[in-house]
Amino acid sequence: MHLTSRKHMPSPTGKHSDPNSKAPSRHGFVLYFKALTAIMSLVFLSACNQLATQPSSQEKSTELAEARSNTSPQFIESLLEAEFTLQREGAGKAFEPFYKLANQSRSLPLIERLTQISLITQNPQNIERSANLWLATAPTTEPAYALKLQIVVKEGRVRDTADLLTQAMQYKIPLSFLPVYLDNHVRDSEQINTISQALPLLPSEAKQNRYIQLSQARLAFLTGHYDAAKQLSQKLINDREIAENEALYLILAYSQEKLGQTPEAIKTLEVATKRFPKSLRLQTPLIDFLVRNQQSKEALKYYRESSLDEKDKLQAGINFTGTLLEYKHPVSALEALKLLPKRQLGFKDQILYLKAITFGQLNRLDDAIETMDMVKGALRSDATNRMAFWLYNEGRENTINDMVLRRTLRENTPEQVLTIYQLHEEKGHLDLALELLNKALLETPESDVLRYRKALLSDTLGNWQDTEKELTLLLNKDPSNPQYLNALGYTLLTRTDRIDEAMKYIESAYEKAESDPAIIDSLGWGFFLKNELEQASYYLEKAWSILPDAEIGAHYGESLWKQNHHEQAISIWIEALEAAPNTPLLLDTIKRLSPSLLKDMKLDTTP
Repeated sequence: MHLTSRKHMPSPTGKHSDPNSKAPSRHGFVLYFKALTAIMSLVFLSACNQLATQPSSQEKSTELAEARSNTSPQFIESLLEAEFTLQREGAGKAFEPFYKLANQSRSLPLIERLTQISLITQNPQNIERSANLWLATAPTTEPAYALKLQIVVKEGRVRDTADLLTQAMQYKIPLSFLPVYLDNHVRDSEQINTISQALPLLPSEAKQNRYIQLSQARLAFLTGHYDAAKQLSQKLINDREIAENEALYLILAYSQEKLGQTPEAIKTLEVATKRFPKSLRLQTPLIDFLVRNQQSKEALKYYRESSLDEKDKLQAGINFTGTLLEYKHPVSALEALKLLPKRQLGFKDQILYLKAITFGQLNRLDDAIETMDMVKGALRSDATNRMAFWLYNEGRENTINDMVLRRTLRENTPEQVLTIYQLHEEKGHLDLALELLNKALLETPESDVLRYRKALLSDTLGNWQDTEKELTLLLNKDPSNPQYLNALGYTLLTRTDRIDEAMKYIESAYEKAESDPAIIDSLGWGFFLKNELEQASYYLEKAWSILPDAEIGAHYGESLWKQNHHEQAISIWIEALEAAPNTPLLLDTIKRLSPSLLKDMKLDTTP
């Protein structure tokens, strides 16, 4: 395997794409997740949030006062000891003493205190025990049902979930916590599935419970039953006994959109926004649907005339601009940016980023680069990458390296440099890639990642002496690193006649990482060069079985060919060619040993 294939540090951002293809994903371009976020972002103080706080001194006084009036001195002493345990050793140690006292006294303040302690422990068994005690003492307490629901659903206990909801209905407890729980766990398919299985087990009268119906509408949408979700949500919206609910309109609209009924979805949201004019969750999908339905001007009108407060209007405008850019409407995007509130409220970088992308889509690259250069914060790296693309498009690639190093924070240098290195490599500018690595190493000489990449690139460029120098430096710092050992060994193996020295490095690497196919390939090729062909084939076959890489195939096939196993060698080469027909080492090997194979496969080997 050629040295440059031994890159164990892939680019953290993967393949580069056209910077003008879409705006950043953080602005909500994936419509399905917008649907989930919009539908499910209801504000709810769950029992966990209500209770998972440290008890106040007033609550402690209430407990002690009730203890003094209703219990013995021994009980008070035990309560004080439990309190001392809580303060000294934490909630985990204090739970059992508090549980014993709460169970003995059936004091509601003490049970609530116990529940607080159980939540602090984050122990499901403790939480369920405290909830059970609470329900046994006060079965009409809604937060206790909400609390226990979290445990039984999370553990996938379908029957227990159904029994808990049935008990709540028997005590006339509103099940308002159930649809809220669904809202808070929309991405947890296992919990959604548990509730879906539990609802059919409820008594027949449960079908008339408004909160069960609200939950069924949510479940129908979440499980992809859009026709059912549409019918249920429409029915509930029309039911005057059920308070109007933003989520129902969202379920209806998104179900219509999923069914290909975008105009109907728009009408639904238009009605909803009239009833809830300050709802960001309704405005965002309405504008999105209008843009998708080629009604950008109407979307701009809605945004301009919206009654959202300043912060929500800013967020809606950012999302709106991102959607316009996703659908390649830069002129409308520029207009939307002009409509944003003047105060940017911490969104300055996001707005500048979108403005730069807009200029880019308008082919105003100078303006795009100048604007993007002002982007800092969390978007700094993305902005740098975009600028590099644009500079290539402008024919100013020679300015990229200085721009990257000027903009990049020192602690982010290795990651950022490797990303731009890959861009240079993809564009065929290995000279700029090497220049970038050299400049970056002057600023961050301690970066082993950059030094290793320089070593690999130097070998590609034929400067194997630099490769040996850099790898030696790395091994002085980390003498047991198998990748460094293998890279140096393979360099010496293929570039010099120091085969014995090379094999020592490779064998040392193999001892430390015996399942690494690159190292196994190096070992096999070393035996091949030493004319120990049986050993060579053994290791090369092992490497090929782990990773059928084209370069390993080239080595393995040549080893077989030299042992006159021609048909087997050709079979390996054909498989390698089908996977990677443009691999130089593979093509050179076949051209040298069996050129007719390339003609038979009609492969162009012209340089």
